[in-house]
Amino acid sequence: MNRPFAILLRAWMILLLALLVVQFALAGFGVGYGGGIGPGFELHFRNGDALLYLYAVAVVLALAARLGAKPVWLTVLGTFLVLLQHGMALVNVPGTLWGQSLFLVHALNGLALILLTFGIGRVVKGRMRSGAPVSG
Repeated sequence: MNRPFAILLRAWMILLLALLVVQFALAGFGVGYGGGIGPGFELHFRNGDALLYLYAVAVVLALAARLGAKPVWLTVLGTFLVLLQHGMALVNVPGTLWGQSLFLVHALNGLALILLTFGIGRVVKGRMRSGAPVSG
């Protein structure tokens, strides 16, 4: 275990968790602003872009922390889920059954990201407490 990187990864996951909660609030702001995909969602889009890059950095931090395979694969999964969010936003057709269904999955995927990010933080914290080298 590389303790400085493990501490940094733990703090990084807390930052990501906070930004994911803010992302939900920004989505609510966008809906309240006018409902349609427009200027009310600009901050939601920008935060979503930042989340993609910050989650990709989390993968590198998980590798550097040397806490085993589980935190690495979970951060890879988180990065994939953020990328999936972007993909759903790109193929969405507002005002259609397809679009509304995709928005539902988009919201549920966002919730899954919050739970996953919290879980990664707990795994990192647990591995740091044990202090023992881990293999997986």
